[in-house]
Amino acid sequence: MKHPIEKYNVQQAQVLASLPEGQRDYMARMFRIGNATYCYYNRAKELAVFGQGDWQPDSEPVASNEDLLDWLERQLAPQSESRSARELLQIYFEEYLEGLPHEGLRRAEKAGGLEKAKRSFPFRRYVLERHDIGMDEFLRINLSAEDYAFHQASGRMDGKESLTDED
Repeated sequence: MKHPIEKYNVQQAQVLASLPEGQRDYMARMFRIGNATYCYYNRAKELAVFGQGDWQPDSEPVASNEDLLDWLERQLAPQSESRSARELLQIYFEEYLEGLPHEGLRRAEKAGGLEKAKRSFPFRRYVLERHDIGMDEFLRINLSAEDYAFHQASGRMDGKESLTDED
């Protein structure tokens, strides 16, 4: 998958051209997986991701400073008038905090507050998952079968296997 911001495609092409030929396929795959992951976190805020439009990876991305609250309000507008997006976002934040596995991490996230959490990838992912937009499914749909299989296998590495065939 290409990066939605063209200047990064240019940079990635330059990096690939500078690598020894034996390393290019691996790095190109890492770029594709990284680009798809970037799109998950930054494009998933668009209505198109919820099946209300056609997602185009080459179109301009949503401004990175778009507020998570604005996105949530757009999602809720036709669905719920009884609870504001801010109230729902606060509920999600509290659920997110409760689900954190380590007390120190929980305290740090709580101290940072909702405003900081709205810009964090873990909280964005939590909100997306609450709206049934899972990262795994997004990657499966947007990567080639080979890249997705590689991504899945690399997440299950136990230290005995290699990610490359060059060993």
